[in-house]
Amino acid sequence: MKRLATAVAATTLALVAASVPAHAADLPVLAPQSFGEFSVQTRYFDIAVGPARDQHCTVVGDIYVPDGLGPDNRAPAILTSNGFGGSKDDQAGAAARFATHGYVVLSYSALGFGGSTCKIYFADPDYDGAVGSALIGYLAGARDGVFADAARTVPAPALDVVRLDEPGDPRVGYLGGSYAGATGLATASVDPRLDTVASMITWNDLAHSLAPEATGRRPVGPIKSVFGTAFLAAGAILTGPVGYAVDPDRADGCPNYAQWVCNAASAFAANREPEPETLAAMRHVSPADYLDRVDVPVLLTQGQKDSLFSLDEAAATFEALRARGVETSMIWHSWGHNDRTGYPGEFDIKAPDPFTQHEAALVGNWLDRHLKDRDVDPGPAFTYFRDWVPYNDVASPAYAESSTFPVGNRRTYHLADGALVDSAGPNAPWAQTIRDAGSPTHTTLGLPNIAAEVPVPRFSLPGSAATWTTPLLTEAVDVVGAPVLSISPRTTGPATVYVSVLDVAPNGVATAIHGLVAPAVLTGTAEPVTISLPSIVHRFDRGHRIAVEITASDPSFAGGPGPAEVTVASTDSINEFSLPVVPQ
Repeated sequence: MKRLATAVAATTLALVAASVPAHAADLPVLAPQSFGEFSVQTRYFDIAVGPARDQHCTVVGDIYVPDGLGPDNRAPAILTSNGFGGSKDDQAGAAARFATHGYVVLSYSALGFGGSTCKIYFADPDYDGAVGSALIGYLAGARDGVFADAARTVPAPALDVVRLDEPGDPRVGYLGGSYAGATGLATASVDPRLDTVASMITWNDLAHSLAPEATGRRPVGPIKSVFGTAFLAAGAILTGPVGYAVDPDRADGCPNYAQWVCNAASAFAANREPEPETLAAMRHVSPADYLDRVDVPVLLTQGQKDSLFSLDEAAATFEALRARGVETSMIWHSWGHNDRTGYPGEFDIKAPDPFTQHEAALVGNWLDRHLKDRDVDPGPAFTYFRDWVPYNDVASPAYAESSTFPVGNRRTYHLADGALVDSAGPNAPWAQTIRDAGSPTHTTLGLPNIAAEVPVPRFSLPGSAATWTTPLLTEAVDVVGAPVLSISPRTTGPATVYVSVLDVAPNGVATAIHGLVAPAVLTGTAEPVTISLPSIVHRFDRGHRIAVEITASDPSFAGGPGPAEVTVASTDSINEFSLPVVPQ
């Protein structure tokens, strides 16, 4: 457990950065553009935030300026900030790379982190969006409230090296991951001067991310206990004391957080649903609430190894923006909050030439297209990484692309007695019962999904799970998207169950794909429910089997209604499981 706790803390502090798909092997990489050296200077910004812009915060940032720029030789700019628990320094490598690529880069510490004052507002448009807007003003040449020293006694000179579309309107994009990925979208919602956003591994709906409910019948379900605890620890304990010394007001009320965060934590700890005001506050800091005010091109990248912000968070943002006609592309890469190490040739900003890598090239092309007006391929609408495809060097062959999303066609299986079958023909009556659903007394044994990439076999205590499995596969099955389980369960009362897709190896070892789990709250009415599972990109190999499992509890979650008995039987009105399958 000590080793797991260490991994949790380390991961928390690192929260940063029916069509047939075509292969992406021939996608051109970004043409190298070396601009030589650059200078770096630290600036301190006095910024008014809040709904009424009546609260002042000090934001610290580093400005990277390529050599040779001036009033008559300007360049576009990139804003970037840190992931949760980090600081401006986390972006130093990326900032340097983009500076040598001809961009002015302003990397800053988000409110409540890395020397910036005020509390943590979870990428709130009224606070973090206001900061982004003020920094856009600085890039355009504004100098009020900008200082060269931490004491804010030496006014800094105006910046006169950023390309302007018109006076006061700089050519600028936002690049950020996780917490900063949401901040970029929040900034775009309050300031139309932002020209594009490249948002990586972030949320669409924060309440759904932290406390998902897979039937769609409730606003929240059980909380992701490890991630929830880690967020509070990182904000209030790990980064709090230093911040309290600089800004004592951060210790008032909810320590280091907006008040709604403590209210939500108390509600989830008491195993109850947060108050409507708290849910409204969580919605307010979610892109789902303000995407109708985002009108600039957006590139979304999301991780397959990510049980914090799943692929579906990006998919929801993608579909909402595309429905409004906003230019949007989406990449599903291999890495995420569970494991931030991508496959070789995918994305590594520390590489000697990161823009020769496939995903890095897509991001670089996107920014160059929208900020430098370069005639480069921005990539397809949807791109996804397939970890079963061999390649050398650049990861392009492992990526597939599509002009539409979702991809593939639904393959539907019917539930039989412990089996998934192709047809719903007559079979012997059967029933499977999960005892004490919603109670940790009957559990799936294994590591929480934050450690899902650790190869530990998964098994359940007797009576705590129901599983349905296909016969041995005679050919591989490639799945891209969200599995769906439709059942009509009978329960003895409200209960929470946890649904996973398993890959069962020839030796019988069953593995949940990247530890992804869908909590579903059942009301006890025996009405049909549709449970949408987290999206996956996975090949079920020939000789393996596909399984769907319902368990009474899961080590990654806490809370939810229960305990109760849940029965799924042949007499139910619907018993189906479907997968989005793409051709090989």
